[in-house]
Amino acid sequence: MKQKMFSIRKAVPSDAAILPTIEHSAAQTFRGHLELGWIADDDVQSEQDHLNYIAQEMEWVAANNNDQPVAFINIERLQESLHICEVSVCQSWQGKGVGRRLIQQVVEFALLEGVRSVTLTTFRDIAWNAPYYQRLGFSIVEASELTTDLASILQQEVNAGFNAEQRCAMRLNIIR
Repeated sequence: MKQKMFSIRKAVPSDAAILPTIEHSAAQTFRGHLELGWIADDDVQSEQDHLNYIAQEMEWVAANNNDQPVAFINIERLQESLHICEVSVCQSWQGKGVGRRLIQQVVEFALLEGVRSVTLTTFRDIAWNAPYYQRLGFSIVEASELTTDLASILQQEVNAGFNAEQRCAMRLNIIR
């Protein structure tokens, strides 16, 4: 059986049309979850959202041997960090190190930009969320240590229907 190979590159405008489909595929992992199954059918980032990240050079894709995207990560600059807005890996590519490599790309970008940390928000108790990111070196940011930006992002998530107790912010400090 041929090994699935991928490469990481900056996203380009022609990628934007397929990226919502990738996010929808990734969200299917939640389908069997009792409380969070609704995520499988929830809205995803739009093609225009992706075009905006691409225009700001804040999105990367993992592309297969045919240079077709199979995963993506997009970020925004916060006052004290680069914040991962979304990382999604097509279901058929999950478990192959694609997400880890995309996160590594953001860490490398943070180093180049002189940014001291990478942040994200996620579910505390879902195996492929906070526990996964902890294995990659991220730590949960306690409520008392939240920056204004991270507190605002978590509040936006609660306003969108997420349970506050299930969500957390995480930070990876970059060693310089």
